[in-house]
Amino acid sequence: MTWRFLRAVVAGLLLAASAVIAPVPASAAAPARIMALGDSITGSPGCWRALLWKHLQDTGHTDVDFVGSLPSPGCGFTYDGDNEGHGGILATNIVRDNQLPGWLSSARPDVVLMHLGTNDVWSNIPAATILNAYTTMLGQMRASNPAIKLIVSQIIPMNPSNCSACGQRVVDLNAAIPGWAQANSTAASPITVVDQWTGFSTSADTTDGVHPNTSTGIQKIESRWYPAVVAALGGGTQAVGLRVSGTRVVEANGTPFVMRGVNHAYVWYPTQNRAFADMKSFGTNTVRVVLGSGQRWGPTPAAEVTNVISLCKQNKMICVLEVHDTTGFGEQSGAASLDQAATYWVSVANALKGQENYVVINLGNEPFGNNASVSATWASATSGAISKLRGAGLQHLIMADAPMWGQDWGNIMRDNAASVFNSDPQRNTVFSIHMYGVYDTAAEINAYFDAFQTAGLPLVVGEFGHNHSDGDPDENTIMAQAQARGLGYLGWSWSGNSSDVAYLDMTNSFNPASLTSWGERFLNGANGVRQTSKEATIFGGGGGGDTQAPSTPGTPAASSVTSTGLTLSWSASTDNVGVTGYDVFRAVGSGSFAAVGSTASTTYADSGLTPSTAYRYQVRAKDAAGNVSANSGIVTATTSAGGGTGTCKVGYSAQAWGGGNGFTAGVTITNTGTSTVDGWTLAFTYANGQRVTLPGWGATFAQSGGNVTATNLTWNRTLAPNASTNIGFNGTFSGTNPAPASFTLNGSTCTTG
Repeated sequence: MTWRFLRAVVAGLLLAASAVIAPVPASAAAPARIMALGDSITGSPGCWRALLWKHLQDTGHTDVDFVGSLPSPGCGFTYDGDNEGHGGILATNIVRDNQLPGWLSSARPDVVLMHLGTNDVWSNIPAATILNAYTTMLGQMRASNPAIKLIVSQIIPMNPSNCSACGQRVVDLNAAIPGWAQANSTAASPITVVDQWTGFSTSADTTDGVHPNTSTGIQKIESRWYPAVVAALGGGTQAVGLRVSGTRVVEANGTPFVMRGVNHAYVWYPTQNRAFADMKSFGTNTVRVVLGSGQRWGPTPAAEVTNVISLCKQNKMICVLEVHDTTGFGEQSGAASLDQAATYWVSVANALKGQENYVVINLGNEPFGNNASVSATWASATSGAISKLRGAGLQHLIMADAPMWGQDWGNIMRDNAASVFNSDPQRNTVFSIHMYGVYDTAAEINAYFDAFQTAGLPLVVGEFGHNHSDGDPDENTIMAQAQARGLGYLGWSWSGNSSDVAYLDMTNSFNPASLTSWGERFLNGANGVRQTSKEATIFGGGGGGDTQAPSTPGTPAASSVTSTGLTLSWSASTDNVGVTGYDVFRAVGSGSFAAVGSTASTTYADSGLTPSTAYRYQVRAKDAAGNVSANSGIVTATTSAGGGTGTCKVGYSAQAWGGGNGFTAGVTITNTGTSTVDGWTLAFTYANGQRVTLPGWGATFAQSGGNVTATNLTWNRTLAPNASTNIGFNGTFSGTNPAPASFTLNGSTCTTG
């Protein structure tokens, strides 16, 4: 191994380098030879290489040899700095002058780190021409070493004073690099893409709009190279699982993965396992699962952890596993410390190892309360927990929650995230902010997102809602900005919240056919799960080259309507690659939509329906990459009577409010007779003291004792045969809340069901 010892002198003047050969025992394996290939960003002085070498040494990767024909410029400490970073060089000129074969012959690298193309862009060379040069050089690398590993960088942004177009040219080149790498990578000679562009600022991180500064720029560059190099050396997570790349989370194959999912309170509802499939039916690609470490709940045993991971994988969702016992530590009595949470993760390590492609370890939920002095220890406690997990061989992507009940209103995580990230020997930690009442304005949300983007650090919104006791979160901005910035988000929560926060349930009593207003907003609304979620490629989903969604299919038409079935048909969607099928969604009456089936054609037969019932349908198209279209228009169809004896039918449901004494009732009235009803009054009786809270909706309600009447409004006065209308109201009860025993419409007894 060659070591170059240099000393930096005042004003950056350099002394001559002297080479010292360190003896290598005859029995030792040959060191891994790493060649940094590039221009002045790599070589003049390229002190990110010095930081990378030191980081590798500090984390036990001592058997490496940086190689190249150029010596190491001074960076303030001794390091192995041989390189091929030639100032002013162009990738296209390296090929034109056939320079690379000679460098390869002398250096004989096993791994090449290539940040190359800045000067080509500056010279207005098209991206396609630069990539052609990449291809030629790749062939020369493989001719030198058939098993060579290439780590190619999406180059840092540039904004030189004499090239206003350079910024966009860099974007164009970087956009093409992942596709080039995927097309040319092989099992024997893999290509890994490192994102040096995202989160790198030409104003904050360079000296002149081009070259990285020593205060932040070289640190950011090193942090992107390190995990890829460790993976190439055989000791990191990059090749085996989810990982951090700049500000993004990516899969092992380098495909960006943006979390779109729901929190599920497993530790309190361990039998509600149908929830995994139900969440997936709305398109979620991630589920954050609440576990217990034993201080307050659980502990969730390893066997259950294995089962939870299996449920996630069966339903093609990435599994974020979190310990909830840490919630509010320092303020909440009995809360666990992060060290105790880390001990739990180590105790179930055998259930986690081998699942790095599918599992994210969320150290602990909201690990500190509002006690400022205790929250001030967040950085050291988080770093300590990460160290314990890494020491136990857990290589997973780690998620670290913010202090102060997850909302970081004191900016402790924001200001200390970089030190925690750098304390992770694998640089594989993503930070999680919980956005409730503290984030009730767009300015606050954007400021927090901006801080992490500027720092070049990865961030997700691990929890948020549409309302909270501490204020009214701006969920529209959270979702819109997360989508625009490529940030993951996980809404709280599927179902089962206590009565004081029951408004955060997305479903009523875990029923996917009964969405709450929050569930409807989060799952089906603008920038919501249905519209933005993409399944992880590890499950066969799309996140790679094809990102164009199919066009919106036509509004379905219903035909062949019977008492128990009907047939839908619609006009086809188009797609840049090809439509592979359609998902069909159904709602009963005015209820929420739920998936009922898929078809490869533009028709769908639905069966098993209830007579004399109104149904609504919409469809969406999908392609092979997992892209989905917008939802179609809605068609409403009412099944025929099916032989009932009455001339009316009533469907009644009442949903309690999270264990309190309130409820919401929904009533569907269907005319099952052969003639039109012109004006109607529905009557029924409550037998247990229930009270209607006026005014209700869809009718004019009145109550005397237990007797309730509902009289039509102008718009629903007329009910044709088989036509339905939906009405409802809020109410209160004490004790039990049984449904009315019978209903009459204009004095005629109705069938129920």
